[in-house]
Amino acid sequence: MKISVQQVYTSVACNRTPEIADWNNEGLICYGACNAVVIYDTLAKDKDPLTVLCHHKSTVNSVKWLQRPDITCTELLSCSADKTAAIWSIDNGVWKISSSLEGHNEGVTCIHGVYVDSESLLVYTGSIDSSICVWERIDGNTTTLKQKINLNSGLALTLHSCVLPAANRPILFCALDDHKVHIFVEQSDHQYHRVHMLAGHEDWVRGLDVINVDNKTLMLASASQDTYIRLWKIQHYEEKPVVGIKVEEKVFDAYGVKLSVKLDAVLAGHEGWVYGVQWQKIIDNENSQPIYRLLSSSLDKTLIIWQPESHGGAWVESVRVGEVGGNGLGFYGSRFGPDAILGHGYNGSLHIWKYDKQVNQWQPGVVTGGHFSAVEDLRWERDGRYLLSVSLDQTTRLHAPWVRADGSGTQWHEVARPQVHGYDLAAVALVSPAAFVSAAEEKVLRVFAAPHNFIHNFNNITGETLVGDDAKGPEGASVPSLGLSNKAVFSDADTTNAGDDNDGYFVPVHLHEPPTEETLMQNTLWPEVHKLYGHGYEVYCVDASADGALVASACKATTPEHAAVLIWETKTWQQIQKLTSHQLTITQLAFSPDSQKLLSVSRDRRWTLYQRDEGANSFTVAASTDKKNGVHTRIIWCCAWAPDSTVFSTGSRDGKVCVWSKGETIGESSLKEYSLLGKPLELTNSVTALAFAPLDGDLRLVAVGLDCGTVRIYQFDLTWSLLHELDHSMAHHLTVKRLFFRPRPPGEGETNTDMLLASCGTDHFVRICSLNIL
Repeated sequence: MKISVQQVYTSVACNRTPEIADWNNEGLICYGACNAVVIYDTLAKDKDPLTVLCHHKSTVNSVKWLQRPDITCTELLSCSADKTAAIWSIDNGVWKISSSLEGHNEGVTCIHGVYVDSESLLVYTGSIDSSICVWERIDGNTTTLKQKINLNSGLALTLHSCVLPAANRPILFCALDDHKVHIFVEQSDHQYHRVHMLAGHEDWVRGLDVINVDNKTLMLASASQDTYIRLWKIQHYEEKPVVGIKVEEKVFDAYGVKLSVKLDAVLAGHEGWVYGVQWQKIIDNENSQPIYRLLSSSLDKTLIIWQPESHGGAWVESVRVGEVGGNGLGFYGSRFGPDAILGHGYNGSLHIWKYDKQVNQWQPGVVTGGHFSAVEDLRWERDGRYLLSVSLDQTTRLHAPWVRADGSGTQWHEVARPQVHGYDLAAVALVSPAAFVSAAEEKVLRVFAAPHNFIHNFNNITGETLVGDDAKGPEGASVPSLGLSNKAVFSDADTTNAGDDNDGYFVPVHLHEPPTEETLMQNTLWPEVHKLYGHGYEVYCVDASADGALVASACKATTPEHAAVLIWETKTWQQIQKLTSHQLTITQLAFSPDSQKLLSVSRDRRWTLYQRDEGANSFTVAASTDKKNGVHTRIIWCCAWAPDSTVFSTGSRDGKVCVWSKGETIGESSLKEYSLLGKPLELTNSVTALAFAPLDGDLRLVAVGLDCGTVRIYQFDLTWSLLHELDHSMAHHLTVKRLFFRPRPPGEGETNTDMLLASCGTDHFVRICSLNIL
């Protein structure tokens, strides 16, 4: 048997550092996400626009396109906290590492490259080991370390290089932690030496960009944490007699030419640290003259495009986008794109504004996004219409397929953010299509119900009606300033008199496409309807029965008393039972698909099966393992039920996956009538997630998620046969936390062999891939 696998959806935020994203003229955005580099095709309509490139072993700190003189891009640079940098090249449509740059003793924080001519490439990397490495590739093949510039105890915060127009030789600008910009050029000994320093900023310089104005002039923009941007003009030095006031200019030598530097302008408009600057040259339609404009981004939540006035030449802000108020936290960087601008935010979110020529305005556009910390749990809605994920970034996000109105295909997107919390989230379970329970690093469970506004917008975006309309329900939700609970907002309430809670204020939005980050943060919350108290420590896992009647939860524990499973009835939200069996923290709970059994696995290396009493909501222990009959010798991390509820599997840190089933005879041991089915699967890696494919009959497919980030698809027929392995680029590059196959929608026949598998991991990714049995 063979299966084919295709990528359907990838969701991840960019890392929270400056210079982590870049956009080229072909509409491709590259950004760093955890340890991976992601290429985002903004022009893709009906497929997953993200391509994931895995190579680095630690956080990616900066990603840059390498632009050829003819402004095409076939290569990009990345650098990482794993002490290395990399040059990626595209080869027959596939991105591969063409050079790995290893020469620093500590993490590499900034990188920049420049083509000196069609063949030779220079790359500069700055590291926290107080050095800058200069790498040279001459023949297009091998890259060699040309020089290591020692900064003594200085730190390179950002680098920028360009080719000096007249000499056709490189010049390097480097901002150090002494608030100055240092200029390096190559001298007769073929080594780089410092030739000048630009002083003026009163805090660290975090952004640099250079543009060639003509054959003799460069313009350098430097952006700093002192909230100002300084523009420096570097040109050939000519001695002229000066009448009147003389502007101060400094002179330095580069490649036998005298260059003068003078401060051209200081741009004051931002109120927070300025992180990124980028030049753009556009041609004026009226007189065909070039106009130079500058894009800057700041932690004051705004992006500004500056350009000189047509008469007088004073620099003014021509466009300002971003948000006023709200609960965002500003921008770490910005880039120009094709008729658009990109900002990446403090919470790893991407923001795109497109220029609308008809109304002459910049409009926010739909953009990919995701979690910016480890994703701990996810769940499908019972008919597979949406996916819910929770993360250590303190948010619950809802992903669904967006059916484009223009008929150009379907794309998955984040369509709501029901919970933005103050604690790291650990687990989630769906009780019904419009209600879920979530657990965070606190002792309470919180229950949320979908508001009107969400149900209406969900219908507009996906074309699906989740539940019938209840006219009495809340319109939306908002969070008070100092609170953690989402308060319901009703449409008939007097919204004008919102009092002191006005900051976390809900405005109903009517969407026909996925919402922007600002809308997601504030206007897609679900109201909290219940809190469930009963656990003594932080709740660690939760699950809901398929019939929606029961919820089971367990918390972190070191004693049998706290390692109990609490059963809650969803009609009344009362605790109805406490099941004691384990000694240590229960790592996962799973109700059987027929809602008649509950399985728990624990750090104490045991599993316990509870049977629902006939005609009641209470449970009794039906079977469990002990030291004699337990196959697992380490923590059991995960468990999963087969669709027919007769067979279940457990996976543990020792790399074993066991399948258990009910036999005819009742044994003497704690297993009673249950026993191991076939042989355990033994792997070298810790098993952290399991899922059975929703197939009827005797065919059993098991997805196994590993600690190293890969996902393997096995066929189980008393023996195990590997059908497919999803590598780091298709699955995850750190621990796989959860795997779930999409439930079969009610109208779909069992013969359909096309299945969707959702996964989430410690690497911040939520992914969906389609599996097709050939």
